[in-house]
Amino acid sequence: MHTAMRLNEVIMKKSKEAKLVLLNMPGPPKNRVGNENYMEFLEVLTEGLNRVLLVRGGGREVITIYS
Repeated sequence: MHTAMRLNEVIMKKSKEAKLVLLNMPGPPKNRVGNENYMEFLEVLTEGLNRVLLVRGGGREVITIYS
């Protein structure tokens, strides 16, 4: 949880006045045992921020070439 708290401090310092904060959403735990901690991590990470959009990719890059 220390990591989430520290990241939140940095985000608040740099983006306190932002109308929207975009964050790369950390991946969920591999096993179900950590699910509660994962949600708590996200809550601590985004605490005090007005609007947050958590973005999670599929893990693969997609390159589109228009000709």
